[in-house]
Amino acid sequence: MSDYGYRPAPPPEDGRAQGRGAGQQGGRAYGNAQNGSNDPDYGWGGGRQGGQQGGAHGSSPQPNRSSYGSAPQPNRSPYGTPASGSAAVGRGSAPAGRGSASAGRGSASVGRGSASIGGPASGAASVGGPGRTGRASVGSASVGSASVGSASVGSASVGSASVTGARTGGPGEPPERGGRRRAGKGPGGKGPDGKKRKRIGRKMLAVFVALGVLFVAAVTIAGTIFFQSVPPLSGIAYQGESSAFYLANGKQAGAYGDTLRLQAAEEDIPETVTQALVALEDRKFYEHNGVDYLGTMRALVNNIKGGDTQGASTITQQYAGMVLDAREDISYDRKAKEAATAIKLEDRYEKGEIITAYLNMAYFGRGAYGIEAAAKNYFNVPLEEITYDQAAFIVMQVKSPNGYYDPFYDTYDEGASKGRWNYTMDALVETGKLSQSERDGYEYPEPITDFIASGSWGGNTDVGFIINEQDGYVFDELYERYGLTRDMLKGNNEDHENDPLYDGGYQITLTIDPEIQASLKTTGSRGEIKVDTNEDGEYLDADGDVVTDISDAKKILTDEGYVQFTNSNDKAALANYEEYMMTAMVAIEPETGEILGYYGGDNGFGVDKAGAESPHPPSSTFKMVTAALALSEGDSTDSWFNADSPRGFDTLKLDDTEQCIGGADYPDCTLRNGTQGQKNLEMTLTDAVRKSKNTPMYGIAEQYGADAILELAEQMGLTMMNQGRTLQDEEDKDHDVSINYVLNDDGTYTQHGTAVDADGESVVDANGNWDVNADIKVDDNCEPIINLDGRFIQAEEATPCKIGEGGKTDPFYYHLAFGQYPTSVRDMASIYATIANDGVYNESHFVAKVTDNKGNVIEPKDDTLTLNERVLDEGVARNLQWIGSEIAGETEATELDRDYFGKTGTWEAGGFEADCRNDPDTTDVGSQCEEYSDRYAAHAWYVGAIPQLSIAAWVGNVTSESDPIANDQGNKEAVYGSNTAQPVWYKAMTLILEAKDGDEAWDEQTWLGKVDNMGNKTYWDIENAGGPNEGGEFCAANADNELCKGQANQEAQEECVEDGGTWDGETCTPADDTDDPPTGDPTDEPTDGETGEECGDWFQEPCETDEPTDPETDGPTEGATTEGPDRQDP
Repeated sequence: MSDYGYRPAPPPEDGRAQGRGAGQQGGRAYGNAQNGSNDPDYGWGGGRQGGQQGGAHGSSPQPNRSSYGSAPQPNRSPYGTPASGSAAVGRGSAPAGRGSASAGRGSASVGRGSASIGGPASGAASVGGPGRTGRASVGSASVGSASVGSASVGSASVGSASVTGARTGGPGEPPERGGRRRAGKGPGGKGPDGKKRKRIGRKMLAVFVALGVLFVAAVTIAGTIFFQSVPPLSGIAYQGESSAFYLANGKQAGAYGDTLRLQAAEEDIPETVTQALVALEDRKFYEHNGVDYLGTMRALVNNIKGGDTQGASTITQQYAGMVLDAREDISYDRKAKEAATAIKLEDRYEKGEIITAYLNMAYFGRGAYGIEAAAKNYFNVPLEEITYDQAAFIVMQVKSPNGYYDPFYDTYDEGASKGRWNYTMDALVETGKLSQSERDGYEYPEPITDFIASGSWGGNTDVGFIINEQDGYVFDELYERYGLTRDMLKGNNEDHENDPLYDGGYQITLTIDPEIQASLKTTGSRGEIKVDTNEDGEYLDADGDVVTDISDAKKILTDEGYVQFTNSNDKAALANYEEYMMTAMVAIEPETGEILGYYGGDNGFGVDKAGAESPHPPSSTFKMVTAALALSEGDSTDSWFNADSPRGFDTLKLDDTEQCIGGADYPDCTLRNGTQGQKNLEMTLTDAVRKSKNTPMYGIAEQYGADAILELAEQMGLTMMNQGRTLQDEEDKDHDVSINYVLNDDGTYTQHGTAVDADGESVVDANGNWDVNADIKVDDNCEPIINLDGRFIQAEEATPCKIGEGGKTDPFYYHLAFGQYPTSVRDMASIYATIANDGVYNESHFVAKVTDNKGNVIEPKDDTLTLNERVLDEGVARNLQWIGSEIAGETEATELDRDYFGKTGTWEAGGFEADCRNDPDTTDVGSQCEEYSDRYAAHAWYVGAIPQLSIAAWVGNVTSESDPIANDQGNKEAVYGSNTAQPVWYKAMTLILEAKDGDEAWDEQTWLGKVDNMGNKTYWDIENAGGPNEGGEFCAANADNELCKGQANQEAQEECVEDGGTWDGETCTPADDTDDPPTGDPTDEPTDGETGEECGDWFQEPCETDEPTDPETDGPTEGATTEGPDRQDP
């Protein structure tokens, strides 16, 4: 199976439905769960984007979620919060609050549109319909606010002689029926026993009392203004709310949890929404300073008297109330705080900012926080496409979310809903936003019923590998650095005794720079995978049936059996390359370790080609690490090496089996520089790296140890590697296995792979696939243990093994030196970031900042991130920069006009010709099919950096990474890092620098340059190779070297004897010169008819040889290609 996969959905018991929610803007799921994303989505994973519908209409229960569908919402009041005692989404939730509160012998209850105060008290008042927030009281005893959503019964009171009817619900709201009991005789009445003078006196007293109370209220508000802080306009969340992920510029990229929260920018909110909200809630919004003073005084007096909290009237006060709700402020002077906060908000922010904050924080029902989430869950459209009729329907939900106005819920009251909607539409006419004829053209809208209530989204975008709810990298980092678990992020406080850490609503700011991320996506994306469609553009499966999810559609393959891209992005760096090729890139800031851009593909539910789950042999890009070790051990850039190809090494011999490691014929076990054959080749370390020679790198590994290279690589940023090995079971049967090694900062490694548990069952990951990183059992020598089926045995905990404890080749052989063992694009970007930062390592990471639901910054735990650790001498790093500064692309067209360094890499293809291998008539691949030419390459790399940014770019075959790729001319035999991967790197870096033009931080910076006279001009590798090559470069440059003196004497003796002279051990005595001198003028041209050659004679220059010149980049590096782990179902 190819290692390019489409992740299957998790098993049904994990509660994840098949398919993926649609995505329009930035991968957000507009559409039902069966629609495919309109974003490029190759590598589709299982499950709908954004979860599943809860309650009776949902599918199987979500893991770690309430069995009632979406998690119940806390009882919040009064700004768009779910009903008390109800589950927020799904008809399987508990009914809206029907509880009762009693005072004395009377009772007050709220049913589905009626409330009564009865019992033995004299008279009764009934209240129909969902009135505005109010209270029911009998005498001075308060009857609690029973509510459905946040719409509650209006005020009904029973005095000593009266029952006051409830307040009317206002225009457009359902009428609230009430009555006034006729007053009897006596004081206060108009009967003959009443005293008119007393009545006037009591009225005057009431006026003075009221004025006094209002004075106290005004003083309270004025005093509160002084002490009240100004809340932010973002970053505040309710308890139990989903946690949100933001890019570095504050734009929301995704979320995780059970409630959907989307944050829209001010410019993205259409006027249809803001005008409908203002017309309904606050027609003087653009005129006042934030406070309705009369309404606030009335509410404050009510609160001081002990009544229930009453709602504010202006939009600004309502936003202030939302903030206080989120902060759980229920103090008696809350109304004063709301007013004071509103005044300060108006003083600091523009009206547009305030209304945007309101629309982003309000709860609209259906699990939707924010107007953009509401647009999705009510009408399945992008926010900018919301029409007036839809906007009116949505904004009216704030007063009764999940209640009377939404036909999805059992509490729906058609009359109340249509009345409220008509009132809002008429208000738009009255405020001049619609003409009557335009208003008459709108009809009461019908919202969708198949919305998805889950708050997890963003996983099917290009940043989805970081934040997707299945296995996004951010979750491990949040746990390790901040101690935040998934339950904490989701807001699952019901299962944790209401621990505030589990309140949810965390705001996670990522390190991802949106301009850099966009540059990587523009460079890398090639569009969707080609699939079968009909003439109407509908997807077709393998049977020709119409399917709604693109992941279910039949893929259109090349003749070789590869999936291919639609190539719809003409700006992609690979736009002119074969359509089965793709790239992956990671961009890291050297000074901080922050990952500023990450592109492993267009869809985070696919296979991440930039991460550890799909590692690639780094090939010659790893030679920078090997050179770093040599320089750190005292060698210099001018140290000499034998670069013969082929070159023999004793460590390639397996004498017990009379075999060679890596090929060749025993006992002549040799290593080559790619496909090149060239003897008598000697060069300095600088040239060995620049000309990408393998044999000198192998020599360095032999001299200092592959384990030393690995330890240094880990210190520079390497976190994982993969190795294919052949292991024997207890019956001595061979099995080929793939092992993932995790490298730890204490010099140890752990081993992982696909395993079976104690019951023999396959260990699977969160996606239902074999877990390729399961902890596996090892023996006392750190050798993995396998069963008779060749499967690893799961361990309770991975065993740390010391690097090098088993010798210089523990755990990797000397081929590590030139990049044989696969690792991730991220790790290579991190390694080069260390070089770019003059040898100081900063651990790569995705999280920049975390705040809780009250806006408090959460500090990371100490010592959980390695920063500012010097791992290379500055001189070593600067010399590596200098070496890499001369390694560029194939043409000058892809060279930056500023200082940079880098290294190319190419790794050869392995296996058998695909067209034969995939032929149904092929029964025995090994005997019927030809192996790929050793001129074919499967991987191409370029890793490079400027002082501000390190970027690693890999190019390969999207379907099978061991199969060949081609250059832009379609030629498979001329693929190099310089003509395939370096143009990708150049394109990405150029787009980034264009985007950052004008930003001083990104102005050109220059390297400090080479450090001369550092290290020793060693030549130990020349000695290890048996001495200098005869007539080689080493002795030509080092004639006085002791190794070359002996060679010079030998050459002189041979020349002396050949000329007939006598050699006495030091000097030559020539023979008598009796030969005639040459005739003719040595400068004469050959006579006519002669074919003389103007070289080769004693008087002419020697002829040029037919040896090939050393290219800057060799052909594909040879070696056993180790494929990354396949995505397979257990």
